[in-house]
Amino acid sequence: MFSIVIPAHNEASVIGRCLAALLEGLEGSQFEIIVVCNGCADDTAAIARSYSGVKVIELDVASKVAALNAGDQAASGFPRAYIDADIQLRGGDLLRALQEFETPGVEIVAPRLHVDLSRSNVMVKAFYGIWMRLPYFADGQMVGSGVFILSQAGRQRFGEFPQIIADDGYVRSLFGGQERRTANGCRFTIFAPQNLSDLIKIKSRVRFGNMELKMKYPELSVGSENSPQALVSLVLKKPWLVPAAFVYAYVQWQTKRNADHRMAIADFSTWERDNSSRA
Repeated sequence: MFSIVIPAHNEASVIGRCLAALLEGLEGSQFEIIVVCNGCADDTAAIARSYSGVKVIELDVASKVAALNAGDQAASGFPRAYIDADIQLRGGDLLRALQEFETPGVEIVAPRLHVDLSRSNVMVKAFYGIWMRLPYFADGQMVGSGVFILSQAGRQRFGEFPQIIADDGYVRSLFGGQERRTANGCRFTIFAPQNLSDLIKIKSRVRFGNMELKMKYPELSVGSENSPQALVSLVLKKPWLVPAAFVYAYVQWQTKRNADHRMAIADFSTWERDNSSRA
């Protein structure tokens, strides 16, 4: 038996897509799916219940951390996957990712990330055209950011999920390089924002989440943004990327401003969200 925990806040437009993909290829497998609807004011819970075998928990408070902890308490199996409701991961890909735990010492696994840009405008495509060529993504060791899977020993590495924005960054930072694995031959899909404004929203949240993580847990090795030197090196090698690099640099500048402002006013409760990719 392995478990899948899906925190969901007002995800009626995408939870069906998420569950349909997961159930594809899991026939005959021993698994449980737990959707934790937190503070929902839409039909997320009803849609999730319409899928056979899916357990639904409803919380009054809108909190991803509370949902993760409630899902953990209800889950019984390992390995245990934690999946955002707005991503797409097919059941067959999940099963292939679980095979990575056959390697001794591997405690946290994720499929390879694929970014769907089919509905994004040219500015968003320019940003990701750079981002996907820089080390944070291109080195293939980015575990988390939408889905991560823990072994039983890996889950015992920490207690409850702490009250922070970057839950995936926190978990990732608890494991060394040899304990983390990005699984080849399988992938999950995130759906990029349609416009630059929504892109800046979610990237501001990510940057602030990393800042909060470093502040609250200075002893952890927290991932950082791609360095300016990496961007310059990329453009020198591929000068045709200069226009896209300007878009990337602008987004980085704007998200740093936003994150610095939030830190200055100690705003640890706002959750910037991209609704354009959920439309």
